[in-house]
Amino acid sequence: MSGTLDNATSWLPIGESPLDIQEDATNLIGPTTINGFTFGIAFTLYVICVQSLVQQLRAGTRPKQTIFTLVYISVMFAMATIYCAVNSRLVQLEFVNFRNYPGGPTAYSIVLFPTAINIAGLCAFFITNWMNDALLLWRLWILYHRSRFQLPVIGFGTLLYLATFAIGIIVVVESSLPNDSFFTGIAVEFVTTYYALTTSFTIIITLLMSARILLVRRQLISATGSQAFAAQYTSIVSMLVESSALYTVWGIIFLATYVTNNPVQNIFLASLSEIQTIAPLLIVYRVSQGKAWNYDTTKTLTAGSVMTGRFRAPGASTTATATPTMDAEMKAIRIQVQTDVDSRHVSTHFKDDKGVFGASDASSDV
Repeated sequence: MSGTLDNATSWLPIGESPLDIQEDATNLIGPTTINGFTFGIAFTLYVICVQSLVQQLRAGTRPKQTIFTLVYISVMFAMATIYCAVNSRLVQLEFVNFRNYPGGPTAYSIVLFPTAINIAGLCAFFITNWMNDALLLWRLWILYHRSRFQLPVIGFGTLLYLATFAIGIIVVVESSLPNDSFFTGIAVEFVTTYYALTTSFTIIITLLMSARILLVRRQLISATGSQAFAAQYTSIVSMLVESSALYTVWGIIFLATYVTNNPVQNIFLASLSEIQTIAPLLIVYRVSQGKAWNYDTTKTLTAGSVMTGRFRAPGASTTATATPTMDAEMKAIRIQVQTDVDSRHVSTHFKDDKGVFGASDASSDV
């Protein structure tokens, strides 16, 4: 069909409805502009994390953990790079090489779904997601280690993770079958289940970590009468970053647009892998800078107060030294903690070089 310069509508795609054209538009913008933008952010964070970790390695600071973290973020970034490259190649095939395919680029994208190149991108996508969730599960273990809630909380989180992993495997297999994709056949039901489950996993882990942080914060304030020592680890920003709220929001928006079959879903789906990479890189960066909750934080913040009450006999007393692991900009403060225990409560006195600067009664329940 020929067109004229005086009639712009004569140059519209042949055999495509307005909805099909919107699908084409989002299928072009998502894997190119949006994906490229988020990949740039992920690349920048990756370089910063590598630089920080290499400095730690040279300084001999926790070499085994540093090497493991370097390998972890490198594998995750490699998966994100593969996904970005696959998206670029698929867009080229859809909009350049085979742009006259009946039904348009979006229709051809369904044809490409079970091909080897798309399956490679799909696997990279899910590996990134599983690694992201695994990091969250590890952070949950860090927070609840040696807590009386350790077994039920970490056990529940592990079961959720295994469920998302299993459903993810099914999605990859179903989406790789001929004439099937994310958007057709029974795969749609599994995709919906998977993203509902993985988003719920992130939200639940967020709530569990937030609850633990707020509980320790309350106990510390109760023991010291001051919020100064807990401020670094109990800020809203700390909780949101450590629980990967960025991915949660992105995943909820994608799931809502996917279920309603809104063309905008293509924008969020195309960039979801990079968002999954950005979230853990933020956590790794904060851990490498000593600004995230680590293995010893809870133990340090509660040292000499309520933990002592569990193991001391009535009438006993003990003295402990606690060094809060505050931000690098804060000077280390050495505190002498005098704890007197009777049968009902724990009385804790915090002393510096000049004498007692805080005293309180704390419950013996941690």
